[in-house]
Amino acid sequence: MNYEFDTEKISQHVVKYGVDMRPALLPEKDRAELQDYGNWLVSQFPEAFETMLVGPRELRVQRTFLLPNAKRIELATFVLTNRGPVFTFPERLYIDQPHELAIPDKDKIFRNAFDELRTRFPDRAVPRVGVVHEFVFDTEYIDSLEVLASVLKHELWREKAKNLRILVEAPTEDKNVNIELRPTHLQRTGGQNPAAPQELKFGIIVNVDINNRQITGDLSKTEVADILAFAAGFVPDELVRFLNNEE
Repeated sequence: MNYEFDTEKISQHVVKYGVDMRPALLPEKDRAELQDYGNWLVSQFPEAFETMLVGPRELRVQRTFLLPNAKRIELATFVLTNRGPVFTFPERLYIDQPHELAIPDKDKIFRNAFDELRTRFPDRAVPRVGVVHEFVFDTEYIDSLEVLASVLKHELWREKAKNLRILVEAPTEDKNVNIELRPTHLQRTGGQNPAAPQELKFGIIVNVDINNRQITGDLSKTEVADILAFAAGFVPDELVRFLNNEE
């Protein structure tokens, strides 16, 4: 299948920063401190954090993004998971069409937010920090399942595949690099007329998860900065070369 991955074909791109904290932060136990931290995020970085929502077992901060077509979309930009906080920054979203929502200096915002988090919760250890880039590459009218199936060696496998998920683990000496690929549908064309011919447009979801190898201690600021620098160097240039089987 003659398909070439290219940054110009990216129709969606979301960046997530995950912090593994031990013991975990819990809204029911750390509510006051977490609310203070959420208010600090809103006051310091209004371009990324806007409204804090608190429940019995939930705390998140979200922001409303205005799209050029007058639509609005609300995204949670800070959430607590079972493992720790996750900061989410959209760069491009596909809502009927690609929309640029780039938040400048994402790494800088995260570094400052991470430093403040460590200051407010000094009793927590942070053994792992990760950066996840979630992409959708547009394949237009080319069936993205066929694009992914073309990497399979055996013709029978390619013919039988009705869905496909490829997970590549490509660790370095001190980093975990996990790349996941799977097909998706972007939209159905043909307008509002149900009698009009309907055609699917396709895409390939590519998720890249980069984090440090497991350690028993606590990550230093230098080690966290190294993870961010490595991720910035890998995505998207080295990633695209890898996807296209280039050296």
